[in-house]
Amino acid sequence: MNNLAKFTIGIFFTLGIAWLAFVVGARSQFGDLVPTSEVLDDDGSVPEDAELFPIAFSGIAKQGAEEYAALGCVTCHTQQVRRVEAGFDVERGWGKRPSAPRDYVLQKHVLLGNSRIGPDLANVGLREYSDEWLHQHLFEPQSIFPSSLCPPSPFLYQQIDEPVNTDIEIASNNDPQDNRHVRPTVRANRLVAYLQALKQDYELPEVSFVETEDEPVEEDVVSTDVSVASSSAPQWLQEQIDTGKEIYMKAAPGGGMCFTCHQQNGEGLAGQFPPLAGSDWVLGNKERLIKISMYGLMGEIEVNGVKYNNVMAPPGIPPGSLTDDQIANVLTYIRNDWGNSASAVSAEEVATVRASLKGRAPMQMFTAAELTTPVQ
Repeated sequence: MNNLAKFTIGIFFTLGIAWLAFVVGARSQFGDLVPTSEVLDDDGSVPEDAELFPIAFSGIAKQGAEEYAALGCVTCHTQQVRRVEAGFDVERGWGKRPSAPRDYVLQKHVLLGNSRIGPDLANVGLREYSDEWLHQHLFEPQSIFPSSLCPPSPFLYQQIDEPVNTDIEIASNNDPQDNRHVRPTVRANRLVAYLQALKQDYELPEVSFVETEDEPVEEDVVSTDVSVASSSAPQWLQEQIDTGKEIYMKAAPGGGMCFTCHQQNGEGLAGQFPPLAGSDWVLGNKERLIKISMYGLMGEIEVNGVKYNNVMAPPGIPPGSLTDDQIANVLTYIRNDWGNSASAVSAEEVATVRASLKGRAPMQMFTAAELTTPVQ
């Protein structure tokens, strides 16, 4: 009975600590945030008559947010421009600056999302897409991008035989004679109004616009075509990704032959080889990835909650022969394809890890325990 009492107290203590951290802690950090001006007075106050940001959504846009959530768009799209050190969101043209908690204080349901099968939409309203373009994409994405993975939503539209000026023409990829006309429902108009309202085009006292050396190339931010060619990354990053893809797919000296296990689409093989797409290992600690690329991995590993137990020889032909540059490139590739979006890996970072492992025997594969146990 004494042990049961201790166990019960321990459970409530753990729940109490979690509640303090996630509820009280969050409330103390963000609970008092309100719209504010882009620049504050010297005493920290909001200037008189200054415009306040963020601006509340219109009524129809608020209704569109509910449609967005109901259709599951949040499954494939995020709405958060990450910090510069966490990736290349600003350089890709997904926003002028990283998102901040204050950006979301007026939203009833914050739709941050957790995966990027399609690009981030935090600033889709700044892309100058017309309402007609967005309606066509919603009705049938493949009529614009044949390789898009986005599911069509024809139930949001009524197909019209005798169109009027307010109807939407859906262009055919093959024959203009096959063009169709559709009439948006109220739900479709709500959704388009919401997408057009997604704009973080203002600065805040806690975060300002980021200056980039090169003007970003606008990406199709609505399309879910996630091929590397459409990533619109900075030139230096795109070159590293392209080189890394060659190494990933090459089954000859100088290549990693990675696709044979993890597959061309990065999905791996169920029960045998873990996926790289959306992998917590791929998007996580870079040093851990570098070590695996040098020495391989053996034994049980858990990826995204699923356990695998196999042997991964160090990439390269022969195994373990990839140079610092090659490892950096292939890791940068897998961290930035198949919907992944993470910071690049440099040859200098690889060299630093290699130096720290001096004396380790070749082909002495790591185990998950070695890679996850903190160094004492």
